[in-house]
Amino acid sequence: MAKQVDLYIEGLNPLLRDLGKLGKIATKELRASSRVIADRHMVPAYKKAAKKVPTWGGYLADSIRSRNDRLPSIKIGFQKKVLTGGASTNMLRYPSSTGKGGGSAELTGTDPFERTNWLQKADYWPEAIDEWSEAVDRVVKKWAVI
Repeated sequence: MAKQVDLYIEGLNPLLRDLGKLGKIATKELRASSRVIADRHMVPAYKKAAKKVPTWGGYLADSIRSRNDRLPSIKIGFQKKVLTGGASTNMLRYPSSTGKGGGSAELTGTDPFERTNWLQKADYWPEAIDEWSEAVDRVVKKWAVI
């Protein structure tokens, strides 16, 4: 499965590596905080953006949920077929944003998707980054050994 990154943070990988050295309980606390942040900011922002997608917006919005990770993150789509043609929300996720379907539809010009860029329209960054930074500070203060 392809991963999509919305924001690049300088020094994030070394920070995550160092946070991993604090132990399992510290990592568990950071994951819990990250999930709360994703539920509070990311999930509503992506659901709002998805609902503006013609035809499939409701299906996409219903498939958005938070992930258990050290960074606030979400999952979009399920593998289960939900449309009469046999499509799943996983299959609709990117084409409904980019307007580009796969396979023969691109060759024949019969692609049913319009470019909506809904994945880029979810606006949650300032609040989510600030809260995550505070969560990292709390975990480090609580679990760092001097």
